[in-house]
Amino acid sequence: MKNKLEVIPFKDSPEKRAKLDEVIAEYKGVSGALVQALKKAQEIYGYLPLEVQIVIAEGLGVPLEEVYGVVTFYSFFNLTPKGKYKISVCLGTAC
Repeated sequence: MKNKLEVIPFKDSPEKRAKLDEVIAEYKGVSGALVQALKKAQEIYGYLPLEVQIVIAEGLGVPLEEVYGVVTFYSFFNLTPKGKYKISVCLGTAC
């Protein structure tokens, strides 16, 4: 079975890449700015594919392992694109 990330093709555009380059320029050299840069990148693309993580890692001079570790640690980052609608199902009594 193929990895889920290998099946989803990444489609970039010059406009999105230019915005990402602006984000990287804004945070380059700023200590502790990785999470903020990743948040802005996710706003641009809707998720954080490996290709975007590599660009951020190289642009900020941070190891790719650290970028991936942050992306997978925080639940508000997405590795795959999300659908148009968010559906939640609650089976507990609290909701």
